Amino acid sequence: MPSSEPARAEPAAAIAPSPRSGAARIMALAERGLLVAGIALFVVLVRRLGPATVWANLRMIGWGFVLVLAQEGLSYLANTTGWRFAFPPPRPPVRFRQLLAARLAGEAINNLTPTATIGGEVVRGRMLESVVGPSAAWASIAIAKLMQTFAQMSFVFLGLLVVVRRTPLPEGFERGLLIGLGVLTSGLLTGIILQRRGMFTAAARIAGRFGIRVPARLVEQLARLDDEIVRFYAAPGAFALSVLGFFVGWCMGVVEVYIVLHFLEIGATVSRAVTIEVLSVAFDALLFFVPAKAGTQEGGKVLIFDMLGLDPAKGLALGIIRRLRELSWSMVGLIVLARHHARQRAAAR
Repeated sequence: MPSSEPARAEPAAAIAPSPRSGAARIMALAERGLLVAGIALFVVLVRRLGPATVWANLRMIGWGFVLVLAQEGLSYLANTTGWRFAFPPPRPPVRFRQLLAARLAGEAINNLTPTATIGGEVVRGRMLESVVGPSAAWASIAIAKLMQTFAQMSFVFLGLLVVVRRTPLPEGFERGLLIGLGVLTSGLLTGIILQRRGMFTAAARIAGRFGIRVPARLVEQLARLDDEIVRFYAAPGAFALSVLGFFVGWCMGVVEVYIVLHFLEIGATVSRAVTIEVLSVAFDALLFFVPAKAGTQEGGKVLIFDMLGLDPAKGLALGIIRRLRELSWSMVGLIVLARHHARQRAAAR
């Protein structure tokens, strides 16, 4: 547990984004450009498929949207469990509801702001610093990010074994998909290797070789962070349980697709739901740089439904339902974040 407020603040400053440089401004402009392009794609899809048709499909979901929201609640529980096991042993006495609150708040930021999933991680870290200490908080976030990606790639590759066997894909599409996923997996494995060998202190040394001065106090903080991460990888059981929790979270997407297919009356089967969700997750992984998956989430569903010989308008409906589900839970996350800030202000007074 941290002993003073300054000790909690310093690691956040070390990991949180620094004042914007020229490169950061270019990145921000690129994110906004992608966001605008995604919104434009969504508008084009609605006009092409017909607003009346899209609305009719959405009305078919009806009370099924309650089931969609409920399965997402189970997904949050599974992902929070995966994060809980991402703390290096011995795990700090953090309550599950505190992790769940930080998870909800972080996802709300990721879903509603063009931060390419970085803003949500910063929010989670700052919410936990006063609970478990800065090093443990940021180490768990760095580990959980890779464990969730590891579970995502495992879900996609295992699912593709089912998809390719039962639903032949266009040859060029299948090849491009596997190449893209292979590149992402290589990056993932590289990240795990770097974490095991002290990624943050190595980055500080490299920065020093390029003439970038790194304060000694920051180097010490990064060394403590690396020590926390290395302790996690020394416990294979924690690794397996963390990945399993996140894997269950990804599998809940199949449940969501099955529910929507059932209410859209287009033949809900487990095999079809797995096929659609695996391809959807693969699309999202390849287009991770698009903020809030703007347009790509809906466009991906249209493409997948068209490839499978299904009504593309119903694919757009699935994408919109998923967007509405994200927004609904994001409202819950914003309420959680607002209450957290209110408690902080009260404590400061």
